[in-house]
Amino acid sequence: MDQVRQFTNRCACGWEISGSEDEVVDATIDHGRRIHNMEATREQVLAVLRAGEAGVAGADPREAKAG
Repeated sequence: MDQVRQFTNRCACGWEISGSEDEVVDATIDHGRRIHNMEATREQVLAVLRAGEAGVAGADPREAKAG
């Protein structure tokens, strides 16, 4: 049985999401847009998730916002 890898992302405002890579990326982009009026690309969110895997707990996806 294949197990779907789970990811977690956390925002400085306290919002948190856990789920599959696609779920977390989509929800993070939506959260940034709706709550913080910020835009991030899929690649920027994935970079934050990958940094979190390397031990950067609680990385803020808003730091990866598009200019």
